[in-house]
Amino acid sequence: MPVCAKAKPKTSTTTSNTALDINNNPSSDTQDGAISLPKIDQISFSGNTIILSQILQKAIPLKKNDIANQYVIMDSMVKIAQLYKEKNIRVTITPVLEKTSINSRNIQFEIHELPMNEK
Repeated sequence: MPVCAKAKPKTSTTTSNTALDINNNPSSDTQDGAISLPKIDQISFSGNTIILSQILQKAIPLKKNDIANQYVIMDSMVKIAQLYKEKNIRVTITPVLEKTSINSRNIQFEIHELPMNEK
């Protein structure tokens, strides 16, 4: 079975949020006419019971203080999926962006693990 990775980032509903623009560049906020690209403050993982968060963090290209770029986020999802595929585990991954300030975001990769032999 193929490994699935959902492509569209979603936003948390608990705070004021800005999602990445999937069709163009990262979302930007304006302040006094200047454009600021949001940076990643924190990266976290949820739902991962088979692979430790520290291992996932080391495997992904997205790092703290990187610009919230849709391509790096997607590449990070692919790297996570590859780790699970090596363990014969199907996985779906949903990136959730939370706006923490005008030019910063937290990202959480929500992971749903399912062994290959289950349907």
